Amino acid sequence: MRNITMVVLSFFLIFSTLVTPAFAEEEKSLNEELASSVLPILQSYETDSNYSTWKMDESTRFVIPATDKYIENKRLKEVVELVSAELLEKGIPAKSEIEKVYAENSEVTPQDIVITLANNSQITEESNSEEAYKIEIDDDGVKIVAASENAALHALRTIQHLMITNNNTLVSGTIIDYPELRERRVHLDMARKYITKEWIIQHIREMSYFKMNAIQLHFSENMGFRIESETDPAIVSKDGYLTKDEIREIIAEANKYGIKIIPSLDTPGHTEHILKVHPEFGQVDKYGNHSKVALDITNPEAVEYVKKLYTEYMDLFEGSTDFHIGADEYMEFDRYPFISDYKPVLNEYAKETLGENYIWKDAMANYINDIAAHVYEGGFKPRIFNDAIYYGETDKNSWEPVEPKQKVDMHDYIGIDFWSQMGWNRSIAPLSAFVKRGHEDIYNMNASYFYYVLRNEKPDDGRKQHSFDYLNQDKRIYEEWTPGKFQANTVDDDSPFIKGAALAIWSDNPDLVGEDVITEDIADELRSLASKSWNTSSNDIENFVAFQENYEKLGNVAGFEKGSELPDVQSVKPIEKAENVADLQALVEQLFDKGEIDRKAVHQLTVHLKVVSHFEDKQFGDKIVKHLRDYKSLLGRMQEKTLLSENAYNTLIANTDALIEEWE
Repeated sequence: MRNITMVVLSFFLIFSTLVTPAFAEEEKSLNEELASSVLPILQSYETDSNYSTWKMDESTRFVIPATDKYIENKRLKEVVELVSAELLEKGIPAKSEIEKVYAENSEVTPQDIVITLANNSQITEESNSEEAYKIEIDDDGVKIVAASENAALHALRTIQHLMITNNNTLVSGTIIDYPELRERRVHLDMARKYITKEWIIQHIREMSYFKMNAIQLHFSENMGFRIESETDPAIVSKDGYLTKDEIREIIAEANKYGIKIIPSLDTPGHTEHILKVHPEFGQVDKYGNHSKVALDITNPEAVEYVKKLYTEYMDLFEGSTDFHIGADEYMEFDRYPFISDYKPVLNEYAKETLGENYIWKDAMANYINDIAAHVYEGGFKPRIFNDAIYYGETDKNSWEPVEPKQKVDMHDYIGIDFWSQMGWNRSIAPLSAFVKRGHEDIYNMNASYFYYVLRNEKPDDGRKQHSFDYLNQDKRIYEEWTPGKFQANTVDDDSPFIKGAALAIWSDNPDLVGEDVITEDIADELRSLASKSWNTSSNDIENFVAFQENYEKLGNVAGFEKGSELPDVQSVKPIEKAENVADLQALVEQLFDKGEIDRKAVHQLTVHLKVVSHFEDKQFGDKIVKHLRDYKSLLGRMQEKTLLSENAYNTLIANTDALIEEWE
């Protein structure tokens, strides 16, 4: 590591590699400049007072401690190999592959990046997140301490971003980073519109590149059912669907990239496609007619049918932790024909099955609880949208009758996606109703910021028909949105019930554009959400224009093109220590071939090792040890004369010490 003056650092290192007007602002600190060259923007990058730097080069290795605990950790190995392949694809730091080794402390060199795991308490007191990590950069190299394997992936992503934006250079200091929101998600309506396996994998990779961690696959809707079914093959869309094997490929890729998959099967509303096959399961009205859009929650056979579907897909998505069961937009509760034709049936059903004073909203809540319990017993935490429960809890429309509040208590393990207050319907329960009722897992899916829709009509404000709800939505998210800003409801950003945020892609008009257009349309908003959901203060650290300029530098994840594969890389392996003098000589020649030892030094080292080899043949242990120690002194003199690289010196010293230990 080299020491350089503050003047050189400020005006040469930083501004020569991160040249934008925003970075030139005198009032911005070096720490903020460095923190904002990563996406999402870092929580903290505290530089050391000596202002030295570390540069990644071809001698850099990824190092995992050579203990049983680490060697048996397959996930950490997978993470390190993944990032190694990404760096090779991007040519960082060069076109050769980074070496990956299990090593003892004595074998670590100052050019190495060492990855270790530790409890969160050893990383930061500011967060208890399992995604927290710390990176220390100093004269001894780069040390990562991560709270989990996925946190280690985040740390390596941070280093990757800094290599891109800062010319393969890190400034000495300490990075401490963690997400402020536990979940950072994309919801994908792949039910109305067929979306390919390749598109989903592409976005799993891209999300991981920006430290997002969940994708929701909404595969059943009014206009389609898009995953192979053995329970009822007739409901699967004929114009395109994913096979179960393709879903398993997606799951495997998601696991590799640290992305949680949340399956989404929406009932009792949004079931028009299923009801075309099973019209007998449509909700019955007072005339005995069946709804074409809503499942009959009063029909035990219909309920049992959908439970079988949930069971089938719980089996498919085994290993996922959450399952979205929808429950939104069952019918339009505030108007006819629900009020006149369906409510009387549901009121009577509630009275018969739940008790004298129960009404339609309790019947609805009871159905949701039933499905939620079924999913929960299958090992998943269920989620629903906000508009299905607590109807009329705090307000009502003037034309609706006064009704009692919902009496059925919801299961406390149900998560809530709060997407809309539905300003046109005053009876929709506000966020405060959910908090008062004790819901502890609420996710911000604010439709005013995060809904991207393939629309049936073109907006008249200059937006495209395939768009978010406002122009320049990426800028609005970055500059205005915070975790506590729900649709028409605002709470403190650090409210403990806020567990995440989500961007939603809705395919109301599925044939409007192709899936690659969607990729282009959501790219900027995805990056804004990624940063704001990780670091809510992002816009206080960096202005929007500079934020855009930085993510343009970062580009896409390696392997972004649909159907592409990363290059094959070597596995993480233990360092092969020299077992005899011949191994030492072979190592010298390998390092020479890599350009790490001067030709003159190779000759001197070879001559010395021939002498040691003579004593090795005769098994003269004392003489072998004496001459190997002399060999170490020779290496030291060569390093002083810069005849061999620091990596070559450390490698040969470690192997020589191993031989000395063997003969002593």
